[in-house]
Amino acid sequence: MLPRLIVIGLAAAVSPVAVMVLISLMLKKNPVRNSSLFLLGFALVLIAIGIAGLFLLHFGGHAKKSPVDGYIDIALGVLCLLAIPLAWKRKRKRKQEEPAARDIKPARAFTLGGATMLINFSTIPIYVSGVHVISDAKLAFFDDVLAMVILTAVTLITLVVPIVIYLVFPKAAARALSSVRVWLSKHQKVIGATILLVFGVYLLIKGIHAVV
Repeated sequence: MLPRLIVIGLAAAVSPVAVMVLISLMLKKNPVRNSSLFLLGFALVLIAIGIAGLFLLHFGGHAKKSPVDGYIDIALGVLCLLAIPLAWKRKRKRKQEEPAARDIKPARAFTLGGATMLINFSTIPIYVSGVHVISDAKLAFFDDVLAMVILTAVTLITLVVPIVIYLVFPKAAARALSSVRVWLSKHQKVIGATILLVFGVYLLIKGIHAVV
């Protein structure tokens, strides 16, 4: 199960919009504080979604393997495919942005993280599919917690890595992260749509196979 969780977590971690927002905060004043608060808000919403999903799938009466598992995978696959137009229609921000030296309030950085996760249509269905894998494994309570920690940690890796790089190489990181943001801005639609398409088709095939 662990390899599957890691693969799912890495796929869920591919969120160009979230990474671009994080980098924007890191190019302003107090980059470590604001990016950490953004990560905290993002992580708390992600964890809340995971706990709710695990409760509904596992503790809410879904205790035995049944065709319902297949229908859940099909539903998640459909959600992934339906999210593709949403990811594709995201409008790129114009190059005129707030000055890099301008700061934002800590509360805004925190709420921005939570809001970014709530509208993260590429991460949510893939992450929930990982929660479904955990539920389907019928683990003990503490094993469920450990599996959720692993899935969540891997999902957050694309936000954690830039912060760590900035802490270690602050001057070089600022230039590199700015280049990464420009690249993501150009390719975010293709990246998001590709991940959703691949995972959507995978979940549909997996779900249909389980039902049939």
